[in-house]
Amino acid sequence: MSARTTTPVPVTGLPPGVHTGPLGARLAAQLIDLVVPAVLLVIVLSADLPAGAIVLLLLLIVTWLLLVGWMAAGGAASPGMRLMKLQVVGLRDGRPVGWSRLAIREVVLAALTVTIIGLLAMLFLLAKHPRRQGWHDLLAGSVVIKQRALAPPRPARRTAPQDAPLSATAAPERPAGAQLPTPLAPPAGPAREPSPALAATAASSGSRRLEPPSEASASRVTPRAEGAQLSQGWRAVLDDGRALAVTGLVLLGRNPQGRPGEEDAELIKVTDETRTVSKTHLAMGVDTDGLFVMDRGSTNGSTLTDTSGASTPCYPGDTVSVPEGSIVSFGNHWLRVERHLEG
Repeated sequence: MSARTTTPVPVTGLPPGVHTGPLGARLAAQLIDLVVPAVLLVIVLSADLPAGAIVLLLLLIVTWLLLVGWMAAGGAASPGMRLMKLQVVGLRDGRPVGWSRLAIREVVLAALTVTIIGLLAMLFLLAKHPRRQGWHDLLAGSVVIKQRALAPPRPARRTAPQDAPLSATAAPERPAGAQLPTPLAPPAGPAREPSPALAATAASSGSRRLEPPSEASASRVTPRAEGAQLSQGWRAVLDDGRALAVTGLVLLGRNPQGRPGEEDAELIKVTDETRTVSKTHLAMGVDTDGLFVMDRGSTNGSTLTDTSGASTPCYPGDTVSVPEGSIVSFGNHWLRVERHLEG
């Protein structure tokens, strides 16, 4: 068994280089966004103005609020956020949240603010949450981060049927040059898309069972041998120090369960008191192209970060190639992929 790794990985579950927005800066941004309508409203209520002037000021308030919403929904940053170098983006894709999710976020925030007690309770949650997400962010699936380049739009893709078993021995069909968009960072590389033949292959041959790593193989990591088969010699080192030889289908989660046809999958339980890891969060296996992972529709998502620091989202149902030395984050946990060959 290998010694516990000391590779630094953010406890937030966000890709390396992506940092949550400081609470002080978020408060300042909120105040900046509200100062214009607040001043105009005070003038309307306190000054003795003609009806036409009052209507004009009210229109200015509405215009400002629409501008703030438009900048936050489509550009990921309101005027206040731009000044404080913050962004509000989708947790799973690193893209602007759009009008619907922004509306959910703002309505929840406004309702909590009116109750006062709810606002104080949410501030306590913000201080304790590893990603500084309040109830408004959790419900909207958003997160406030320090300003950085936005992820590119997600391209159209094919997905495997949700109830189809994943075969670790079948080679998925992959269009040439296909790439996944990256959350909060440039794309890391091509992704494999599952073939419809996966289900048929799994039904006929089943998945190979994962064998525990031997002490010899777990303690030695050697360079990739020339001409070695890419389906051999892979292992995953979890953040709790466990080293897993990957020769078949592996399912990871708080209480992972296989789908029909995945009875031979190795089930790896991950202790997670914060419940950021789903019951069946991540699938991992090998084929003729090497090691791959697939997010199994988890709540908090999975992210691949390669050795250069570039990150790629693992969209539910997509098989994503994992190069040697890469880190896969799932919830607030992670694993490192290694290649070891006996010789």
